Amino acid sequence: MPQHIKRLIGVFAIFIVLFLVMRQVLKPSSFGELGHFRAKAIYENTLRPMHYTIADSCTKCHKSIRADKDQGFHKKLKCEVCHGPGLKHSLFANQFKGKELPDSLILYKPGERKDCAICHQINAARIKILFDTINNTMIKQIDVAEHNPPDLKANEPAKCIDCHNPHQP
Repeated sequence: MPQHIKRLIGVFAIFIVLFLVMRQVLKPSSFGELGHFRAKAIYENTLRPMHYTIADSCTKCHKSIRADKDQGFHKKLKCEVCHGPGLKHSLFANQFKGKELPDSLILYKPGERKDCAICHQINAARIKILFDTINNTMIKQIDVAEHNPPDLKANEPAKCIDCHNPHQP
């Protein structure tokens, strides 16, 4: 066997041994206990703080909004899609009935075009490229003439919620 083939086999053998050693060193101890997963990941996820709640906890206090939402196109959207994480709000807001909520319990109330454009601007067929920018100030699916009445200032576009109820658009 030629000398260069012997060297090549030796180099491959070293790479294979290094790979097996590194795999053994880097593989988590609980990997494979539950199939092709790391068993301790489930426990580690239970230690992470919760931020989100279920839509039913919103309905307890906001029944009329839920009724509106169930009649509209947004009926399948969860409240937190627009308003953000609401676990603290749902747990502690009842303590402030009739009083002003502290800032930590106030949920985001979307009202600008950019808020609606987060979903309504999405075009799955659009080619994604590096440094691609999407203009979230204008929703391309709307007729600009219809949605920017002449009585508005030219530099200030109308807000979607001026005409559309976000819970029942």
